[in-house]
Amino acid sequence: MTGSTKSKQEQPGVPEEIDKPIRIPVSKVSQPIGDFYVGRIGARTLIEISYTEIRRFVEGTQDKIAGIQRERSEKRINEIKKYVNLDYATFPTSVIIAVEPECAEIAPYCGEEDKGEEDQLFTLELSPFGDPSDEDHIPVEKIAFIIDGQHRVAGLEGLEEGREFDVNISVFVGASDADKAEIFARVNQAQTKVNQSLVVDLASFYEERGPVKFAHEIVLALNRDEEGPLFDKVKRLGKADPGKGKVQTLAQATVVKPIVSYITADPEGERNKRYKGIFGSRRAPDAWRKHIFQPFYDEEDDSGVFLCMTNYFSAVKERWPGSWDDAPAGNILNRTTGYAALMRFLRPVYLNHCGQGQILSKNDCDQVFAQIDIGDEELTRETFIPGSSGISALYRRLMQEIGWPEP
Repeated sequence: MTGSTKSKQEQPGVPEEIDKPIRIPVSKVSQPIGDFYVGRIGARTLIEISYTEIRRFVEGTQDKIAGIQRERSEKRINEIKKYVNLDYATFPTSVIIAVEPECAEIAPYCGEEDKGEEDQLFTLELSPFGDPSDEDHIPVEKIAFIIDGQHRVAGLEGLEEGREFDVNISVFVGASDADKAEIFARVNQAQTKVNQSLVVDLASFYEERGPVKFAHEIVLALNRDEEGPLFDKVKRLGKADPGKGKVQTLAQATVVKPIVSYITADPEGERNKRYKGIFGSRRAPDAWRKHIFQPFYDEEDDSGVFLCMTNYFSAVKERWPGSWDDAPAGNILNRTTGYAALMRFLRPVYLNHCGQGQILSKNDCDQVFAQIDIGDEELTRETFIPGSSGISALYRRLMQEIGWPEP
């Protein structure tokens, strides 16, 4: 079928030969669609025996479509390749595969013969079928059709040599194309994207203090500071408290994200260092110029970032008190567009007034914003359209007002 992806040559680190048959202890699960089996398999073995079929027109036709999978996202795969080598990597949900009956043998697990079938463990044996010269031959690399999990499996190809990674699998034996399509559609159709503010807030539970947890705790402190410019401005978990819709204008993730970006371009890698107990790492001499909060992070200096943010946004508040505090309808200053642009502007302000690891003073910020001639009436959704274009437009305007060239 057209659309198949994966060849052994494209998978560095995958063994040329695997033991056959592949024996997997499994449990049987019965659901309305039919029976399937749940077990575990080594990542490299799964890579070796599995394939996908992207849904697209059959080559040379405009009316025949085959395959069930979505197009591969190389960006997502590359992210997973990095993730699987982190010390806290996990894929707790099953990769769902289908195998043809000719490639599968199911027998009671050793010592389980006397139990009722509903209590038994089984041994699932997977192996190629037929002779290579036969038309119906199923080679080892086509034993398992991936119904769901193609990006995880592709990402596991990035496992470092010698690193072990088990994958839990759900195996449908003899599933029809209709069943495969039903399973894929239902698993993916019902998925709801997780609120990013919830993801950020869950960093509170991490034992290691990576960039996200570091930034998250600073944001909570800013939000609790009754004398500070960001007091009660943050929507914890991304939702405003009852009755505070006009006050709490910034989602938690919106506030945390640019702070993290001023620490590192690789927050998971930095977190993994802390997970390993690595607190000192070599930095390029000028790395701080891009990641201005990195020196504070390296020194575990929450108060340094807290003071920089407080001084900076106190100057913003004094420059536009009505727009910042009252949040009139249609004004963007203390909403996502304004905050993101101001955080982008923070870096050139910092670099023009501070050296590595220094606190940005309120006085320096006041001097900067005193030179900016942007009226409250301009800080609207009509002038600065919500989204990346509006953020960039406001940032460029701030840079032009102060007479600085864009970096």
